Formats: sequence, structure tokens, C-alpha cells
Amino acid sequence: MTHSGLSSGYPLGQSPRMARKIRMGFIGAGAMGYSHLQLFHQECSQQAEAAALCARDSGRIKRAMAVAPGMMLFKKESDLIQSDLDAVVISSPNFTHVPLALAALKAGKHVFLEKPVGITPAECQQLLRATAKSDRVLMIGHELRYSPYFAKIKQLIDRGAVGTPQMAWCKEFRGPFQPKSGEWIQDRRKSGGCLVDKNCHHFDLMNWWLDSKPKRVSAFGSNAVNRVIPGPNQVHDHATASWEYASGAKGTLHLSLFAHQPPKETLEMGVVGDGGVLQTDLDNLTLLHWEKGKRREAARVIKVKSKRGVGWGGHLGFAEIHPAFIKAIRNGTQPLTSVANTIDGTLLAIAAEESIRKKKIITIKS
Repeated sequence: MTHSGLSSGYPLGQSPRMARKIRMGFIGAGAMGYSHLQLFHQECSQQAEAAALCARDSGRIKRAMAVAPGMMLFKKESDLIQSDLDAVVISSPNFTHVPLALAALKAGKHVFLEKPVGITPAECQQLLRATAKSDRVLMIGHELRYSPYFAKIKQLIDRGAVGTPQMAWCKEFRGPFQPKSGEWIQDRRKSGGCLVDKNCHHFDLMNWWLDSKPKRVSAFGSNAVNRVIPGPNQVHDHATASWEYASGAKGTLHLSLFAHQPPKETLEMGVVGDGGVLQTDLDNLTLLHWEKGKRREAARVIKVKSKRGVGWGGHLGFAEIHPAFIKAIRNGTQPLTSVANTIDGTLLAIAAEESIRKKKIITIKS
């Protein structure tokens, strides 16, 4: 299969036309899609431009067009994917991720795909196989990895700050999901469940920090407060999960979606090893470090120079992930958040949801 321009069969870094801007198409113009469009078109304006949009809500289309008035508009995702573009940004509902990403790869496009990787193990594996066969860049939107703040934890652990990691934890107490088109996020058949949509981020970070694959998980959860849709497929609004890594280390998650009023979020993460403890202090963008054998009452406070989150949700790493995608395309390199690097976080989330439904320990097949 041959393609023209920057979407040729060569990695973009080797293309004779690499000096021109990367033409990007956007599928979805909700809160996340709009933020991606803004940051690619405005903050990466010397390298990329928003050239096409496929969305259905007229108000969202109008808002997006105000950012990039020259965009072509498409009613069908397939028509946008087949148009003269170099890359496609997919910010549509979770259940559409893999079909759209596969179509974009087949059309020779680079892909920025919002998390999760997929909503079933079969989908995840299908996308993994497709990326292994393609010379296109496919980046999963796990922006937290790109923040210097969370990267600092990885660096410290790799340098032995906690010794051998034995435990990782995440406690997220926040408000409910924001409304989505058709409330797809509230239906586990469309979103994959709250742990898949929400906490694949945190599972991915902990897997990265510990550099090990989760092997089995036991989880509990239900919907106690935030009932939005009728029937048995309403996503959980609180859950706990415990899992074991191939290394023998353990992980835990505690989640509540009715703890605070929006936009208040309280997130705490950390790692315990045989030589110390690292814990986040996100309010102050510092890390707390306790070292075994050090005679001090208070933790050592490590300041991390990191940008506060921008765009939808204000997540750390959101400012850094967009230029990282452009760089991966230009250089023809695989991104930090490729499917191969992030699939285990999504598979852990999917298995945790299965554990809740079946009330049993689930072995994770990777």
C-alpha cells in the first residue's frame, strides 16, 4: 500500500517532505477532543495543524472551528480517516477506540488514541498485533507518564530510592464523572467500566514504576450513590482492588466517585520497598521520601519542577504529551506510551472489573 506525502510508507523522520506541518484530523470534539485540538493546533503550531474534524454536536463543532477555522468537516469517521491527513486523533467513546484506530493504521495514518487501549482483552491484543505490524506511530493518551512529576518517581525508584519495590498504592477520592454524550461513560458495555475508563491511568503508572506485569487481581465495587442509567450496566462509583505482580510485589487501589464535589480531586500514590517509601504530595508538586535507616522524624521533601495540568481535567503531563507525539512522528520512533508499553494497565483494569462481576480472583492473560 502506498500513501502520499507525510503519510508515505516511510517513517515521517525519513520523509523528504518532513519540513511541512503535520496535517491532523480529529474524531470527537467533546471536552477531551477539544483540548487535544487546542493544544496540537495552537501550542504545536510550528509543527502541526488541525486540518479536519468529525463530530456530531453542532455546538461542539462551532467551538472547535473557532480554534481552527480552516478545518474540513466530515460526517463519517471513515471519510476523515481516508482523507489527505498524516495523523488522526481519536477522542471518541471507549467502545469505538479499537475499530477506529485499526482503520486509521490501515489507511497509513499515525494515531493519537485516547485511553484505554480497548475495553476487552481481545480488542487490546488485536491492537497490539496491528501496531507490531505497522510502521506508523500509535500513542495512547496516558499523559501522566509525560509529566516530569511522575517521571521523577520512576527515576528515583530505578536509582534505588526505595530499595526493591514491594508495594504500590493509589487512593483517589473525587467527585462523579462529568456528563458525556448519551451518557456512554455510565454504561460499562460502552466504557469498559469505571476502573477501565478512569483508573487505567493509575494502573499504568504503577506498572511502569515497578517494571513488572500484574498477574492476578481481586476487586470489589458497586454503585451506591451516583445512579445515572437504569439497569445492571451502570458503572461502579466506588471500588477497591488488590493485585500481584510477576515480581511478587503487590498493588492496591481505593476509589470513590462521591467523595468530593467537582472539581475537587484528591489523589495519593506511592511505592514501598525494602529500603524506603516514596509518596506523592500533588498539591505542592513535591514528593515525600522516607529512607530506611535514616534517623529523621519527617520525610525528605523533594521538589519537582513540573507544569500544572492544562486542558480538560488539568492532568499533569497534558502539556507534554502533544509535542511528544509530534516528536515521535518526526523521528520515526515508538512513543513512551505505545500499546506494547501500556496494554498491561488496561488489561489489569479489565480483569478487575471482571473480578467484581464474578466475585473471584482473575488471572490476567497478557
